[in-house]
Amino acid sequence: MGTKKIKISHQRDKCIGCGSCASYAPNYWRMNAEDGKADLIGGKEKGNVIVVEIEKDDLAQNKKAAKACPMQIIKVHDE
Repeated sequence: MGTKKIKISHQRDKCIGCGSCASYAPNYWRMNAEDGKADLIGGKEKGNVIVVEIEKDDLAQNKKAAKACPMQIIKVHDE
């Protein structure tokens, strides 16, 4: 039995730069100084979303970040 993979996806193009994700999960999110939008640290672009795999220990803080996002463009996928 394999370990569950947990991923976060972010539709960066729809980000309004509120910063709530960076407040809740600063190890995964930072605000971009150039355009004011959130960057998913270590994320890879897949189509129109940015995706990164996270550790189980970081799940709760990233779920809070997703819930706090006013645009609802952060999704947590635990496969």
